[in-house]
Amino acid sequence: MLVLCVVAAGAIAWRPPLAPAVLAAPTQAATGALDDAAVARAIRDTESGPSPLELRDRGGLFSGAGGGYRITVYTPQSWVAQLATQAAAAGVALAVADVEAADRAPLLRVVASPSTPTVGSSRDLSSAVLRVLVLDEHRRSQLMPEGFRSFTARYRVLLGGTGAIDGMEATFALAELAALRGGADREFFVRVEGTGYSKDFKIKRKHLSQLPL
Repeated sequence: MLVLCVVAAGAIAWRPPLAPAVLAAPTQAATGALDDAAVARAIRDTESGPSPLELRDRGGLFSGAGGGYRITVYTPQSWVAQLATQAAAAGVALAVADVEAADRAPLLRVVASPSTPTVGSSRDLSSAVLRVLVLDEHRRSQLMPEGFRSFTARYRVLLGGTGAIDGMEATFALAELAALRGGADREFFVRVEGTGYSKDFKIKRKHLSQLPL
């Protein structure tokens, strides 16, 4: 089976709830959760406000497991801005009341897109995402997600039709991440484990201005 191109690599539109370990949906008043004013700012400043951090990997090319993973990392503010962008693309204006408690929660959200087959390769030469973890800068301690869900990324096949492979969206409590890191300027890793290979993405100090935690 020959691959022409990737047509969707982990876009997540209006989505089902995260699976266990699922978040018990926090109330708006939960410590660190976005209040209505903060949600309104994130919606209003969609174009000029906080953007997610995106990192790409080409490790699959060297391991024979596809074109590589991609992670997109969201703070609560950039996640609400993403929801507003998705709503606008569907012709809907996102209102503050539309943003649920789980989307306001003090969470780091990681969307890990799978390593899809490269042009001309088979479905076997790819890597679906099985698990997402966060590790401290020395990779001695790890943080399990509070919640996670799989999503399907599709790619077009040269001879017609499409293929499908799983990515994962995972959430991590910001308070637990802060404890793991041990300091506001400390780097950390996001580990993506898959069916073909694993990759540690380093969140460096230069990324922290784009990813205020």
